[in-house]
Amino acid sequence: MGARYATPPGSLRSLVSTGKMIGLPLCILIIAVLTLNSQVAWAQQCSDTTFVQRVYQDLLLRQPSASEVTFYLPAVQSNGRQAVASSLLASQEYALDLISGSPTVVAGWYQNFLGRNPTPTEAQFTLNQEPVSDGSIIAVLLSSAEYHTRAITLNPAISDDSLKLVNQMFKDLLSRNASSSELAFFGAALSSGATAGNVATAILSSDEYLSGVIGRTYLRMLRRPATQSEINFFLSPLKSDARPDEDLLAILAGSSEYCSSTVQPPPTFQLQAPATTFPALSSVTIPSNLSLLPAVQFGPLEASSNAAILGLQVVVSSDEAAIASLNADISRLNNEITQLNSLLVNESLTITDLTNTLFGAPPTLEAAQAAQKDAQDKVAQAVASAGTGNALVQNAQANLAQGDAALAAGDFSTAVKRYRLAFLLAGNALK
Repeated sequence: MGARYATPPGSLRSLVSTGKMIGLPLCILIIAVLTLNSQVAWAQQCSDTTFVQRVYQDLLLRQPSASEVTFYLPAVQSNGRQAVASSLLASQEYALDLISGSPTVVAGWYQNFLGRNPTPTEAQFTLNQEPVSDGSIIAVLLSSAEYHTRAITLNPAISDDSLKLVNQMFKDLLSRNASSSELAFFGAALSSGATAGNVATAILSSDEYLSGVIGRTYLRMLRRPATQSEINFFLSPLKSDARPDEDLLAILAGSSEYCSSTVQPPPTFQLQAPATTFPALSSVTIPSNLSLLPAVQFGPLEASSNAAILGLQVVVSSDEAAIASLNADISRLNNEITQLNSLLVNESLTITDLTNTLFGAPPTLEAAQAAQKDAQDKVAQAVASAGTGNALVQNAQANLAQGDAALAAGDFSTAVKRYRLAFLLAGNALK
């Protein structure tokens, strides 16, 4: 499928030439990037061409055209990867995806909050507000009568309509139901004259919401969860940022971890051709039948989650193979230990017999015959294993014969000594 847009945005030139960044102060961005780079400086970096292809797929959910790659390669080399990512995030194409203006590509705000695609007029109106504060646009949508009606329908277990509205905001923005204390607090605020927009803004500026933004952005760009220290690092500066999602996306795109050998390539999106042609990233044509187009059921977070899960499955499979190998080694060692324990028991018995022979009472005929049988069995095992040519086997056979002679002569003490010596020699031949 061809690209949805034909040429790159002209905004990169002005963005780079003026030295301006969107949202966060430049010094904070530099510190953040340096921090990320120092953590994963060992990662093998991808080429600039691969970076352009990856960042298009991660941010605009499509592959760039050949002309777009050609345009951005010098910009990456002269201005850095973060500046290129910021340019894509400031484009109308990105904004159109954000507000559900490209419903066959990605689920956006209208679909997530109102359950429908925007009309062309709504899309154009909202598009005209970008890039500004994302939170202000979300607050407007959550303040609408349509959203309130939808909240009432989706929360039948709550009796009060204002509390239904509050709970739906928690579900949409924090992915959970509001607690009883939160319902009581915000319900009282609404009764005291606060607007739905005030409630939405309070939730959007909370640590919980921004922590979710950071976690989702890490998963989307780096295919891994953010650590608590990374969340803590970005939490404070993002509170005063008008576009926290976009600025953090740009920071991670400019980090050394992104587009490295440690991060999986972006998931492949199966995109459908739009109804109309969009001539450029910075000049978007809204489809005339936008509200009638089918809406997709997934967004970049879901796709990145799937990619992360597939990566974890590979790791788990590798670990399972290692565990199986270790289990085999453990089983082999257990068998060897069992054999050694058996030999130890036999040697202990032999030592006991020898001690009794040397220092105990004179052996009886029965003791001599028992020692004879033990020696005969052990010598037979040694002959079968080491052969009659083995010196130890030959020595054992000689002592066995001498024991038989002593037994026949009634010299039980000498017989036992020879039998035990034959037993020991045959045992050594078996080792």
